[in-house]
Amino acid sequence: MNVANKYILLCIMFFSFFLTFSQKKEDVYFLLNDNNNTYVISHLMHGKDIGLIILSNRKEYEYHQMKVKEAKEKGNYSFDPEGGRDNLKIKVPTLTFQVISMKEVVITDCEISRLKLIDYQWIQNNSWKKIAKQPYDFKDIYFLYKKEKNNYVSYKVGLTIVEY
Repeated sequence: MNVANKYILLCIMFFSFFLTFSQKKEDVYFLLNDNNNTYVISHLMHGKDIGLIILSNRKEYEYHQMKVKEAKEKGNYSFDPEGGRDNLKIKVPTLTFQVISMKEVVITDCEISRLKLIDYQWIQNNSWKKIAKQPYDFKDIYFLYKKEKNNYVSYKVGLTIVEY
């Protein structure tokens, strides 16, 4: 390799390194939907000091709820509040998010279209990476829950716990 080729190769490596590490991470936004076919908001709790949002796989969640109802009718259902488990031993895939902050916001449809929107599959595949110290390409995750026309509750979430 002559000197000119080495110089060109070195320049390409430097610029590719610079571009890789200079890309600014953006916030991502997930629009919570009560009527989604894939997930159900099985728990949305926020208080003064703590908040949780739990998303569960809809199919398994509804199956579990049906089995709970059947077991209660037969008198065979018990729930351990300390352990958070029942006697049915049906595992429902869930994602649990800690609410870091929340606020009511007004966002127009035009503003929504400019946000970096993500879907449930993205949430399943990527939301845990920050806490697991794996490479990730987002700054923070926000959940937006629509109250009425352009009024939303914005939840900044962290710490994802995946449970299957």
